[in-house]
Amino acid sequence: MTRRTFCSSILTAVVGAMSGCGTILYPERRGQSAGKIDWTIVALDGIGMLFFFVPGVVAFAVDFATGTIYLPPEACSQVPKRTNSEDLQAVTLDHSHPTIGEIETAVATTIGQEIRLEPGRYHTRELNSLDEFWSAEEAAWAGHQLPKG
Repeated sequence: MTRRTFCSSILTAVVGAMSGCGTILYPERRGQSAGKIDWTIVALDGIGMLFFFVPGVVAFAVDFATGTIYLPPEACSQVPKRTNSEDLQAVTLDHSHPTIGEIETAVATTIGQEIRLEPGRYHTRELNSLDEFWSAEEAAWAGHQLPKG
């Protein structure tokens, strides 16, 4: 009976290590091509490599191949960075139901840099004034109910 338990434990450890720590802990990071390395994922993969060499190497390979070993870009931070409303700039659109292309063009013209809005990676909200921005943003983050674009 103990041999069977031991074999089951080894098999579980090997399968867990083969899938990659970053892939398990941060599936939302999949698809990143480069960036700053997340040293906690490196440490976890390293521990896997220390105990089980081949599965540890596979875990590193999986995390690098899927991009889950990289930290998300700072622009994608999950905690809103609060600044003064004076740092914000209003973008006015011609009508009440603009297309994504019209929003991209208006914002790009305002900031002087091309942007691309990808579905699921932004949210929109109409505000009466810039002073409403931070309270609306904090409420959305607190409820985790960000309207998707």
